[in-house]
Amino acid sequence: MPVDDEFEGGRTDAFGDDFARALRGAAALAPEPALYALAAGAERRGRRRRNRHRAVPAGGLAVLVLATGGFVLTDGRSGTAGPAAPAAHMTSDEVTRLVTGLLPAGSVKVMYAGTPGIPGGNGDRYRTDGTLAFDDGQGESYISYTVDRTELTPAAGAVCMDPFSMPQDSCERTEGPDGSAVVIDKLRDQTRAGHREWRATWAAADGRRVQIIEHNGQPSASTRENPPLDAEQLRALVTAPAWDRVLDALPARANPPRPPSPAASPTGEQGPSAAELTARVAPLLPPGATHTVVPGGQGGNLLVTFEERTSLLSVFAQPPSARGLEDRKYVEEGVPTPLEVHELLADGTLVVVNRFGNGKTAVDPVLHWVAAAYFPDGRQVSISEQNGENGYTARPGTPALSLDQLKAIVTDPVWRS
Repeated sequence: MPVDDEFEGGRTDAFGDDFARALRGAAALAPEPALYALAAGAERRGRRRRNRHRAVPAGGLAVLVLATGGFVLTDGRSGTAGPAAPAAHMTSDEVTRLVTGLLPAGSVKVMYAGTPGIPGGNGDRYRTDGTLAFDDGQGESYISYTVDRTELTPAAGAVCMDPFSMPQDSCERTEGPDGSAVVIDKLRDQTRAGHREWRATWAAADGRRVQIIEHNGQPSASTRENPPLDAEQLRALVTAPAWDRVLDALPARANPPRPPSPAASPTGEQGPSAAELTARVAPLLPPGATHTVVPGGQGGNLLVTFEERTSLLSVFAQPPSARGLEDRKYVEEGVPTPLEVHELLADGTLVVVNRFGNGKTAVDPVLHWVAAAYFPDGRQVSISEQNGENGYTARPGTPALSLDQLKAIVTDPVWRS
């Protein structure tokens, strides 16, 4: 079902359900809902982006899939940018005309379109996005696009959604010899049978990225069996060289993405593994609580039963870093959601507890409980809780652990070791 921010800036992801997802809750942003999440959990900081997307021309630019699984674009587009050129100006009308020209024959109605270089609702000047209502004669469908310059390598910027976070029919990820990657992810809605949400992402080694999301109708109402563009049309759309014009209208990042070390996380920052996280949290549960480790997701997940109530806990932790300090500043300066509470401890740790429903400002019913600790050295720990068995089932009710108990876990001295 749509959430209160569904059409904000063309709206994703998201795809989120890693450390970024949990921090979004603490930082007043919504958990990734079924609609538009594409960060695939793996978008660099939950606060920085979401993912939206677009659809592609039926007869557009051919892509040759190599036997090795990589791809080469016949028009010669490279996955790495050449020398930086001055940003070119581009209006929102010019962007939508460009997008419309990439789509198959049909009618297009602009629902929202941002202007490259001008921050949208999320305040990100490195990203522009929009949403179009497209009708190819078989029923109107919503198509969203996002074009951004990220700090992400393709390993983090183009990933399949974790089935733990959303029902998935299939996902295909291909890598090119230039270091770029393309993901085609076909998702289902967890609450509405028959709803389809297909996504495409192209990510270059230098952090440039194009994302598309299409529905088989409107996000809140299906009108056809499948979205209008098939997998190859999505691939052609998301890899079209025409996007370079939009990317050139966005400011360049001062810090290009750095490839992660072999032992590092997809975001390039090494932290505890899922097994280490669950092993660390288990002794911190209140006496009498029982737990089962749940596979999937980007962090550590435990199904916890306490006082005859059962809830899913997802824990995320990251080591000290400059980016962790940036995240803390973002939380401190952000606009809190209705039930969000900040507390500064004597040792300088910022603790944020939050409750919200199916949207960043929704409070009725409450579906998510979050506690996050931002330590003075940039270390971060966050735990989110919901009544459900995986990342996309959440039910109202009293959770197994209270916010005070979650807070006690994230502030325990064990995280400083």
